[in-house]
Amino acid sequence: MVRHTLWPVFARAFCLLWLAGYIAHAQDPVSTNTQTSSTPAASQPTKPSSTDKPKKVWTNDDIKSTGSVSVIGDPRNQRYTMTKPPDPATIAKYRANLQKLQAQLNDVNQKLQQFQDFVEGKPASEGGSDLSRGYNRTPVNQQVAKLQDKKKQLQTQIDDLYESARKIGIESGDMK
Repeated sequence: MVRHTLWPVFARAFCLLWLAGYIAHAQDPVSTNTQTSSTPAASQPTKPSSTDKPKKVWTNDDIKSTGSVSVIGDPRNQRYTMTKPPDPATIAKYRANLQKLQAQLNDVNQKLQQFQDFVEGKPASEGGSDLSRGYNRTPVNQQVAKLQDKKKQLQTQIDDLYESARKIGIESGDMK
């Protein structure tokens, strides 16, 4: 009984597989015909046409007989100069930015010196409070750490400013 109930399932599966193989085989000759027809043509060597010139092979003797060879070209044909002098307005802008950053750095250095004097126990030359800001209850070592971080930031900004000015052709002496 079991064999008789499974037989139609196997028969249907076999028929479906046979049909799928038949369809795949029917599509296959079309693609193989195009491949076989293009393969002999691709394997044939190409003949050089009569219009192609033979390539010139340059030797050291040929180079010596031609005269001087310039790598960068004829200087009479240059329409621009290689380096352009920086614009005075740009120099002034960089100088102003540098002065601003330098003033901030000087303030930070002054505050760091005051904290250093306080830690060493030296008497303060001014009153201990800044009347415009009031008292600061943050411990001295934390204030010093913040000021040192700010000092590093300002120094990095100054270095970046010098580097960007150098890239556009401004020398460091022009910015002072």
